[in-house]
Amino acid sequence: VHSFPKAIYQKILSYRNSVTNEDAIPRKTQPDVPNDDVLQELSVKIHEYEDAESTELNVDQEVIPIPVLDFAGQTVYHATHQTFITSHGIYIITFNGSKELDAPLSDREDERKTILENIRQWVSSILLYSHPDNKDYPKLMFVATHKDLVCQQDVSNKRAQLLNTLSACFTDENIQSHIMLQHLFFVNALNENDPEMEELRECISTTITENPQWGQKVPKQFLILEMMFAALVEEGKIIIPLEDAEKMNSTTGVKPLSTTELGLFLGVQNICGKMTYIDYPQLRNYISIVTSVPIIASLHQGRLTKSDLTNIWSSGKFSHFLQHEEYFRQLLVHYDILSEVRRYDRESGKKIYVDRYLVPCMITTQNTTTFVEKHLTSGKCISFAFEFIAADVPDAIPCRLIASILSIWNVKSYENVDLLFSGFVAVVLDRKHDLVVKTEHNTVAVYIVHKDRKELIIKDLASCVIEVLEQNLAKISEVYSLSFTSDNITQRYVPFHVKLKSGCLSPNCLLDAEDVNSIETYWVCDDHRYITPKSELEIWYTDRTFNKQTIFCISNVHVGILDAVLSMLLNDSQLLRICNSLTKEEVRSLAFNLGVSNTKLDAIDIDSIPMNKFYSLRVCREKNKSCNDFVKAMEAAEINRHAMCQILRQEEVETDLPDKILNLPPSDEMFDKLCLRIGKEWMVLGLELGIEIERLEQIEYDNPKVLREVSRQMLYCWRNREDNSTIRELLHALERSGRNPHLITETLENCESFPKLIPVD
Repeated sequence: VHSFPKAIYQKILSYRNSVTNEDAIPRKTQPDVPNDDVLQELSVKIHEYEDAESTELNVDQEVIPIPVLDFAGQTVYHATHQTFITSHGIYIITFNGSKELDAPLSDREDERKTILENIRQWVSSILLYSHPDNKDYPKLMFVATHKDLVCQQDVSNKRAQLLNTLSACFTDENIQSHIMLQHLFFVNALNENDPEMEELRECISTTITENPQWGQKVPKQFLILEMMFAALVEEGKIIIPLEDAEKMNSTTGVKPLSTTELGLFLGVQNICGKMTYIDYPQLRNYISIVTSVPIIASLHQGRLTKSDLTNIWSSGKFSHFLQHEEYFRQLLVHYDILSEVRRYDRESGKKIYVDRYLVPCMITTQNTTTFVEKHLTSGKCISFAFEFIAADVPDAIPCRLIASILSIWNVKSYENVDLLFSGFVAVVLDRKHDLVVKTEHNTVAVYIVHKDRKELIIKDLASCVIEVLEQNLAKISEVYSLSFTSDNITQRYVPFHVKLKSGCLSPNCLLDAEDVNSIETYWVCDDHRYITPKSELEIWYTDRTFNKQTIFCISNVHVGILDAVLSMLLNDSQLLRICNSLTKEEVRSLAFNLGVSNTKLDAIDIDSIPMNKFYSLRVCREKNKSCNDFVKAMEAAEINRHAMCQILRQEEVETDLPDKILNLPPSDEMFDKLCLRIGKEWMVLGLELGIEIERLEQIEYDNPKVLREVSRQMLYCWRNREDNSTIRELLHALERSGRNPHLITETLENCESFPKLIPVD
């Protein structure tokens, strides 16, 4: 009955009248409702709503606009589904009720999925990120169609048969609390007068009003802005610059939202699927109203060039995309639909522009090579798996994980075939190690394959892989779990567990990662009695720190130099070195004796222990505390004053790299490979490289929760300084930050731009 902006406009008028009647706004310097001029301007945009025909509802009736989304069922769109699934939605799963549920989903000869399997996959996809404690919503209804193809006298029996099959399929209590199987709607969608269509409408209306979100109060500014955006949509606008939204916010006729509140409004609209707003550096300047971006639905090989996209968007139907072509490209990359291909110049190591993307969600071809049989063996592999709680993992999850992997490593070629298939990818980690990711039942299995034997797998490489992939999957999950936040649930729900695989590599022989410590020497799997040494399981969580240090004592320094040292203010890297030699409790005691209150120390909320200690002492430096002040505070806290010797620490790093290499600036290729091995303590390395903490914090803000990207940007920030940055300086900083400096040699050996370092087999 109503257009979307008209429905919201009616809500605003209702609010305005109620406030006016209550005389609630005298003496306010900022109006509480839009003035008449603003309302008049808005009403023109929606075709003079106040003069609309009498078929419209009265102003005093409560209207809540409900957006309805139709999910595209084709495989190519599966990667987008999770973006529009929310915790407060009501979902209607339709299927052909004239067929048996074990019948093929379509008439295609290569169709492998049955109707029931498709239904199960939809249920899993909708409920995947729903917290087990959230028993009520989202709600799922089932509607069987094609009733006209069933004899009228058989409809009742057919309905009962379908209902029994569905009930037998979903026996889990958590699932049963969400699905509505009290009645199965069986409709003829070609008949407008089918009585069950009206029953379905009534059921949807009742279920909507029972939703906890029904009647929830929101700031009045949200309503006005939502109506203004909706009016723009009706005018055909598909993308709005953020600065235009900020202008709209300031001209609503009421007190404008703050920057934080406007971000919250846009975030809510994004979660509800009404618009797309991503608070990331390359995306946060625009608000997109489109809900699908056209690509090519027939690229089964999963390859796409930038020219292909431009050609598609040049057609009359999609020409408006060209105005913001780069934004939409970045949006597809953000959602891991497109994965950029990385190439480097063999001589300089600089990145080379590549006019090609990989599109894993489009790939339908299966792996028919012999790679798995020949190389995924117990003698060459170690493996772990992400095990999902849902019985069926939605296609989007492994596709997005594979796309994120392809943005880091290059696809492996085997017998002149790129190992990229539906639910499967193999990439090259370095000269001797490959990484394989493949879907197995309700798990995504990860394998590291050594060229010769698994005992030679580099330990910290394995720990880097699990750290990067676990973070990538958590980041993918976060996009979806944002839509499943609830007042009674304090922690975001991630629907998978990390399981370590037995050396037999069977999909069923899995061990909880938390149980490794309880194993004494080896683990014997139940099914095959395969013996897996504890050391093979622990390799995934290898400590990557390197403790070799050369320390010069302050007591041995010349008196004149000592006076200068004691009077100086410590820089960030020197503070960090002191922190590394003290426990968290010692740092707190030291800070307290330097005049920092316990309240201020308690307010430092950082998970990383090294950075928590650093920020505790940095407060002291801001109070202009000298090195001498630190020495006195250590004595008062009964801390060995020789901890101050760390500020004069020098390193004698043993390396086989020649000076010719050490004096070179690091290349793009080197950074892209090294950033994967730095890990969570990237800030520590950044401080040792002399980067200001404020710049590191900005890098973290611009690249939230993307560990490899913050490490990469930190390295580029260091190299781009005016002074000449060298590999030698990076080598010493790695050692000072507690990392094995041999990591530089390992990285260079796997860069094509350093061919003289590559060992000959």
